[in-house]
Amino acid sequence: MQLFNKKAIKKTLYHTWYIYPITMCLSTLLLMWGFQAYHQPSAHQKLTLFFATDIKDESFVGKILEKYNREKLREISPYYSLPSSSGYYTKLKLYMTEGDVLVLDEKTLDEFKGYHSSLFTEFDNETKEKYVPAGSTYYTYEEKDYAVLLKKKGENHYLQSYMDFDEEKDYYITFSPASVNTGKMYNEDNAYYDNALTFMNYLLLGNL
Repeated sequence: MQLFNKKAIKKTLYHTWYIYPITMCLSTLLLMWGFQAYHQPSAHQKLTLFFATDIKDESFVGKILEKYNREKLREISPYYSLPSSSGYYTKLKLYMTEGDVLVLDEKTLDEFKGYHSSLFTEFDNETKEKYVPAGSTYYTYEEKDYAVLLKKKGENHYLQSYMDFDEEKDYYITFSPASVNTGKMYNEDNAYYDNALTFMNYLLLGNL
């Protein structure tokens, strides 16, 4: 009986040997995928940016990311499109609903008059005092502030080393209401998660 069993096992192994290395490879790949998926940054650990400009050098993003503790912020993804390009509004719509920080020219903001309250996050007084430099200029509609001036038309700006601005336009920083990184502006229980606000502060101060 033992001899029969040994022969049966050898015969089975002879015909199915390839299953074992395949199983090992699949198990390894599954383990690697699971490890990577588990360690992907959460929505609170990443920022998605959209600029209504042409970015020629993204290194400013890396310089700002270095200022954060890795557990606080692990990833910043910049996207951009010129307002004159054919796909501008398609991209803008995407990042208005799925992004965090938006840098838009005044003309673009004007085109959404009447809908600002649903498309952008209103700046409250606490946010202004804590994250916005004193004396800053806001984009205001119906007595509510929805954006803060980043670059004034005709004036030189440090970000011109990284991106192309239209010198005839003012550019503002605003936020998507979908962003979970706007601290208390999102909701009271979200106070700790303020990466979008601190990122805005770095941009406004030029603290790279």
